[in-house]
Amino acid sequence: MGDLTRVKLDSGLTILFEKRNLLVVSVVLATKGGAAFENEKNKGLAHFFEHMVFKGSKTRGQKEISSAIEGVGGEWNAFTSEQMTFFYVKLPSKHLEVSEVIFDMLANPKIDPKELERERGVILQEFNMVHDQPMRFLFDKMKEISYEKPFAFPILGFKKNILSFKREDFFNWHDSFYQPENLIVSVVGNADFSKIISLCKEFFGKSQKKESPQLELKPKNSKFLEKRKHIDQAHLGYLFHIPTLRSREKYTCDVMNAILGGGMSSRLFQEVREKRGLAYTARSYLEQERDYGYCLIYAGVEKKNVKKTKEVVLDVVKGMKKISSKEVEQAKEQCIGKWNVQNEQSDATATNLFLEETVGKAEDYYRYPEFIRDVTLSDVLKLVRIKKLSEGAIIPA
Repeated sequence: MGDLTRVKLDSGLTILFEKRNLLVVSVVLATKGGAAFENEKNKGLAHFFEHMVFKGSKTRGQKEISSAIEGVGGEWNAFTSEQMTFFYVKLPSKHLEVSEVIFDMLANPKIDPKELERERGVILQEFNMVHDQPMRFLFDKMKEISYEKPFAFPILGFKKNILSFKREDFFNWHDSFYQPENLIVSVVGNADFSKIISLCKEFFGKSQKKESPQLELKPKNSKFLEKRKHIDQAHLGYLFHIPTLRSREKYTCDVMNAILGGGMSSRLFQEVREKRGLAYTARSYLEQERDYGYCLIYAGVEKKNVKKTKEVVLDVVKGMKKISSKEVEQAKEQCIGKWNVQNEQSDATATNLFLEETVGKAEDYYRYPEFIRDVTLSDVLKLVRIKKLSEGAIIPA
């Protein structure tokens, strides 16, 4: 573990490879571009483009692509975030050549007009699905009330945009963010590295430098309340801003979150659920990328317990100023243990190597235990000097 090979092609594309003696290989092909680089007029394009890539390339149809991967027992998927878009395939190592299809998809998207019209309907249904899941809807609203526009807008965008996007919009997005300089290929598993390099050169061997849009990001804090019919549970959210993935403080954030609400032994879970039985779910989540970071606290409770739960949550947040060195040491051990468990998965490691490369150097991924051990009690106490919180709630009408 940790024997990383890095190659940067003349085209600007970066290749990361960790060889493992496994029967599987994971290939991640990702761009350093996502929804955060959109404006109000094209909000939703990054995510829509991700969908359209799956509909086929100029040389392969959707069925041909899916059959090639699934026919050998492989898995594939994609994910659009604020500053990145990931595409990955996990295959039996003896079928590495099948990964060619995702290179083809991203290098040569077809954006078939008929498929485009069909996929509009799929994404419009995704809007409805998110709205009908109050927890997920609340998470989007919490970001919305905690940043100025356009970053505040949801990754899905707006229905009016989805209905208005033209084929040329997708090709323009591809030209901006899917050129070699913006791409990283991360591979973990039993693979012939020379074959990976050949694939990268074949599909992304020519440089086409194009300046990417600048990110506009202005944090703030505010409140949100929605009364909704036909739900039985109140959904509560609290958000505070934290350092980004560029910062060494990201390791302190992991330790802090483990203590605050990162698991069933956390302060939040113990106080809200175990001691008082107010919620089934009560935990905190870290959302961080290159240029933003926030911690989101969530609890789902009965309507009659909203006020009490808020008091308990805010007491837990306030009480973080009095954590002990013993708690910090236990949290550090928890973070390192989780890292070891996650690192066993080749696809998770390939993704994390990409993430580290976008904010510094991929090798830092392997130094995670070292950096976590360096976190001190004073580091955590400094981080939890929380002055402002965004507050949001969706409550049964």
